Amino acid sequence: MIPIRWFLNKRINIKLFISFTLSLVLIITSAAVASYTPGDQKPVPPDRKSDGGTTRGCSGGDIPLTVLASGNYVGRTTSQHPTFAWFVPRDSASKPMKFTIYEWVPSGKPKEVRNKSWQSSLGIMKLSPFSENEPGLEAGKEYFLQVVIQCDPDNPSGDLVDEASIEVIGMPTAVQSKLNKAVNSVEKANIYAEAGLWYDALDEALKLAKVSKLGEVGATLLKDLAQWEAPKTTPELPPKEREAINKRIKNLKQIADNAR
Repeated sequence: MIPIRWFLNKRINIKLFISFTLSLVLIITSAAVASYTPGDQKPVPPDRKSDGGTTRGCSGGDIPLTVLASGNYVGRTTSQHPTFAWFVPRDSASKPMKFTIYEWVPSGKPKEVRNKSWQSSLGIMKLSPFSENEPGLEAGKEYFLQVVIQCDPDNPSGDLVDEASIEVIGMPTAVQSKLNKAVNSVEKANIYAEAGLWYDALDEALKLAKVSKLGEVGATLLKDLAQWEAPKTTPELPPKEREAINKRIKNLKQIADNAR
């Protein structure tokens, strides 16, 4: 009787373990689905958009150099020391690269506030350009970041370029209250995403990802971003700009799938 009872108990324990494991997987999967809701987005003014844009790659890559942020709207952050990220295609890796942040000056020339030069690497690259003991970016101001990969140092016109805008705002009280109760980066990413704080959400998501990858949360966020990238006034845009927006949406979705 004892062996039979032991066997029955063992089967019950195994079933309980499987049931617990499946429940845990469902909980984790549910928690990992970040939903980015930008809310009332501020469009990037036409005069701030670069004429250069992006190109495919140094020798014709499938996906171009792409900053992981909106190209049509001003992304928000509550951090004065934000983290930025971008995708580097295979044929554009191991090239000289420059990252620059500019402050938008009303009725004036953009002011450079930080730059960094190093080599590009395949996949997702991220950078926190300000250390915690530096002043960093200022709340209430708008900036734009520019990433440049030099395919041929002797031919600057062939550089790969992509840009994105960022606005630093104060931390909303409701968001801070939720963050105080958050226990991990998954929860924090969701809180930031639901509040429309793109750069904060992406920063938390990338903490969960492997080097050069987005991870599940990051990939979900990027697909959400792609969904919100098209402006409501798309039919009124010139064909060339409309085509550029559609290409960016496609690129963001491909990066989300390929760099997961």
